[in-house]
Amino acid sequence: MKVALIPMKVRVNDFEVNWREFERRFSEAMQHGPDFVVFPEYCLTGFDEWDFSGAELYGEIVERVSRLAGEAGVYVVFGLLEPYKNCTYNSALLIGRNGEILLKHRKFQEPMKFCTGNTVKTARTDLGKVAIIICGDLYNKRIAKWIRRKRPDFIFMPMDRSPWGDFNLAEEVADMGRRVALLGVRTFIVNSFGHWDSFGGAWFFDSDGKLLASSEGEEILVVEV
Repeated sequence: MKVALIPMKVRVNDFEVNWREFERRFSEAMQHGPDFVVFPEYCLTGFDEWDFSGAELYGEIVERVSRLAGEAGVYVVFGLLEPYKNCTYNSALLIGRNGEILLKHRKFQEPMKFCTGNTVKTARTDLGKVAIIICGDLYNKRIAKWIRRKRPDFIFMPMDRSPWGDFNLAEEVADMGRRVALLGVRTFIVNSFGHWDSFGGAWFFDSDGKLLASSEGEEILVVEV
């Protein structure tokens, strides 16, 4: 199995610019012959507190990404804002090789004004059983319980983490590793780049939390397992 993690540069509320960047980075990733291509949290709209207008593009985004995945015959994982009745979920999708939605995860760890998820689902692929979590979900105790119950073969985690306070990236990565160890599942993580000073980067952790591979900034991380 080969996974391409793409720390994509994201502009808030500029869908067409983001889409061109998404296509460009997708084409770049395809040169490595991946099975999975993984993008960050709400990577096609960005998010500016509390502007949920990007959720209006949900259908258009799903259609475009599904077409891209189907034409290339690869799995695509990415984050987006999902409208639901009078509120919005911070969601992530797994699109299959034929362009169909195989899995949707709704983020648990969100503040007020978001709808929040209440379960973790898995999807079976030709390369194993997959789960998705999003950014702060990694630190949620209920998520850990669901993951241990579902026992996926690997986890994909889109994120959009920006530094604040006394931020230390090495400590942040070490902490992510400790949280992955609690889940006990190989985990692929990719961050946005350039949105509110998001620092980019991607990381692959073994099930014991050991960091096996990483990239910095906008650099694609290609991992073969």
